[in-house]
Amino acid sequence: MQKIATSTFRSVVFVFAISLGTLFFRLGSLPLSGSDEPRYARIAQEMRAQDRWVTPMLEGRPWLEKPPLYYWITIPMISLLGETETAARMGSAISAFAAALAILWLGSKLWSRLAGLLGASILLTSLGFAGFGRAASTDMPMTACLTVALAILTVAAVDSHFARWKILMGYGFLGWAVLAKGPVALVLAAGIALLFWCMDEHGGSFRRWQVLPGLVVTAVISVPWFWLAFRENGFAFLNTFFVNHNLARYISDIHHHYQSFYYYGPVLLGLFFPWSGFLVLFIPGSGSGLLSRWRSWHRGKLFLTCWVLLPMVFFSLSSSKLAGYILPVLPPLALLVGERLSVWFSGDAVPFRWRAAIWSYFVLIALMAIAAPPAFGKNYGGNWQIGLILSVVVAIPALFALRYGLRGNGAGAFKAVMLQGLLLVMAVAQFAFPVLGASLSARGIATEALRRLHKDEPIITYRLFNHALNYYTGYRISDELDDPESLAAFAEKHTRFLGVTVVANQPAIFDLPGCVVTVLGHEGKLLLFEVARR
Repeated sequence: MQKIATSTFRSVVFVFAISLGTLFFRLGSLPLSGSDEPRYARIAQEMRAQDRWVTPMLEGRPWLEKPPLYYWITIPMISLLGETETAARMGSAISAFAAALAILWLGSKLWSRLAGLLGASILLTSLGFAGFGRAASTDMPMTACLTVALAILTVAAVDSHFARWKILMGYGFLGWAVLAKGPVALVLAAGIALLFWCMDEHGGSFRRWQVLPGLVVTAVISVPWFWLAFRENGFAFLNTFFVNHNLARYISDIHHHYQSFYYYGPVLLGLFFPWSGFLVLFIPGSGSGLLSRWRSWHRGKLFLTCWVLLPMVFFSLSSSKLAGYILPVLPPLALLVGERLSVWFSGDAVPFRWRAAIWSYFVLIALMAIAAPPAFGKNYGGNWQIGLILSVVVAIPALFALRYGLRGNGAGAFKAVMLQGLLLVMAVAQFAFPVLGASLSARGIATEALRRLHKDEPIITYRLFNHALNYYTGYRISDELDDPESLAAFAEKHTRFLGVTVVANQPAIFDLPGCVVTVLGHEGKLLLFEVARR
């Protein structure tokens, strides 16, 4: 790693090589899953088809929950790659790579190119970062833009001679972050900067940051879209976007995402896996841990710490919580760990902390390796073999990391863990995606439904709403029925129709009077059936 870090070009090539495995390998092999991926992909497709660039559209109606940056960067991908899963996710993957380059640059400016290279490598091989980098959602574009913006502000706080135009460019990226997910990006940046200013006893940060002209740059980039969206949609835009999906989402459980205050503790461990065990390094002790003697810290480390803590506290206080909300925490956390490891590379490690970190890491890996086979067996159709493959993939490098770590070989341990993260993501993409796709998406059953569909025959769902099913059927779902009475009433009006439900509801569909019900296929927990009147 030291040899690679001697050259900027080599460092960038190395980071790109890792991203090929963790971000771009089999990027489109998993069907669009969950609620966001198929919905966002469809919106980008409709905006492209209608040549609309202001108001996001879904099924011909305005969809005002999120700003347009994800759609803007996905539309060219669709033009290039077609309406594919790869096109839907390519913008997020490129954004994740850009965030890793920002961390490489930031580490080089604050400490050394080696620290930046380690931080970028840790970031790209973190399971949560790689996962969101492979997802068709707004989370990674916002995280990437915010990372670039805050990286520039971090350097500006440390370097009094940092060029003014570069600082203003950082505010430009902050404007793009606002266009990625809304005013929350501005709230996070302001909160982090204010926390740093309060803790930094050297002062002068606001003067160096060029706050007033910088905010003008942010406004010039972000405000025009908000104004145009208001002109096209009126007060419905203000109510839907600002009130419902920003203010109400934060202060209430209106969107049913309630979690406890401590939710983000275990979530962070999962997102940062397999590097989670190294967080033990920052537990305060008699030495100079992350939370002790902060007044004597390097100012860059202080800013990065504020960058980690503020989003964690801010979103922990929210009534609505999703794992992706704390994605912006991962870049600074990766760089902090990378800086610590770069110290160990030089042989200045504290033996006790090193051993504690490596054992903590190994325990977490062992728990994952033990849990994976039964978890896949229980949740994914008895496919425990997939879990076993993943267990082997993480266990073998972990043994090498433990061996190197206990011998004080920080470089060897780092390489083993980095290889582990890389292989884990690639193994999931290669072996687990077929199983996960059958359980998390509905592409197979939607394709079968379209193949079986007769002319003018409707498709309905029974006690089921599935965004991917809507997407892969071309939004051909005509009715969403919730009870036996409505299903029977629908059967009386239609001679023949197709339906999709979950397997647990199968007995109810066979009770339809005067009808012949035929099961046409299964996919995961979903069941495709046809109803025909006698």
